[in-house]
Amino acid sequence: MNSNIVSDRPALSSLLRIFLLIVILGWYVIGQGIGVAVAALFYDGDFIHDMQHVADHPALRNAMLLAQAVGATIGLIFIPIYYLKFTEHRSLKGFFKEENQWPLLVFLILLAVFGLGPAISPLTEWNATLQFPEWMSGFGNWVKETEAMAEAMIKTMTSNLSPLDFLFSVIVIGILPALGEELVFRGLIQTELIRATKNPHVAIWIASILFSAIHLQFMGFVPRLLMGAFLGYLYFWSGNLWISIIAHFFNNTVQVIGLYFYQKGIITIDLESTDHAPWPWVAAGVALLLLSLLYLKNYFESHSNPSRNHA
Repeated sequence: MNSNIVSDRPALSSLLRIFLLIVILGWYVIGQGIGVAVAALFYDGDFIHDMQHVADHPALRNAMLLAQAVGATIGLIFIPIYYLKFTEHRSLKGFFKEENQWPLLVFLILLAVFGLGPAISPLTEWNATLQFPEWMSGFGNWVKETEAMAEAMIKTMTSNLSPLDFLFSVIVIGILPALGEELVFRGLIQTELIRATKNPHVAIWIASILFSAIHLQFMGFVPRLLMGAFLGYLYFWSGNLWISIIAHFFNNTVQVIGLYFYQKGIITIDLESTDHAPWPWVAAGVALLLLSLLYLKNYFESHSNPSRNHA
């Protein structure tokens, strides 16, 4: 993977600019600010006020989805592309490459995603039930309040979906985060961390920590961290951002489809539950995940440019 596909600046300087200009200013301030402003225009009520009591206002769903869609499109897609083109004079071509075995790769990625959920479910349950010590009670209370608000928002956005609502949810929760978050966290941040640390494993895990922390949902920090590492290794092995985008899309969309089917009574598995999967499922998930990843790693190494550094 060309280590200078993002910038010719010193790696740490480039990372600082990316984090401040894209993640903080671009995504959190500009993207989400415009998203909220646009959503408020189409919401029949006080959008900002009602967002503080989201569980009492189910009509917020479409406005919230709209805010998220606008925020992600501007903050995670438009601004990073603009930054690359006009600040670093780079194109997106360096992050992507052609593959000859797309049906096989997509199938293996889907298998890996299906294995990931049950494989890490014991850690998901542990993280969700984590108790903070007394001296961290202030932080613990803030975490619980933040998590409760996030859960209420997710429940509002995914409850009682019509077929059209379901399609909108797939676009907002599945497609846009997959494109934007992979471009920023794997394409930009992870690439520059590899340049800075000279160690892809360290870079992948630091990028994953940032990826999980920036969501501000600490009761789900560990599973999101592992998800980030899963995506990070896929991108590093393949040198192709489409691979991690597809995996990210599958992970998010499977969640939306599962919730939709559960609400319709088609399946009995509640994907919102943080309880771990039955242990046979956990074992099967671990096996499926490891076998899929091993095959993918071997495939990418055997089809990669010999000059690329391997883990």
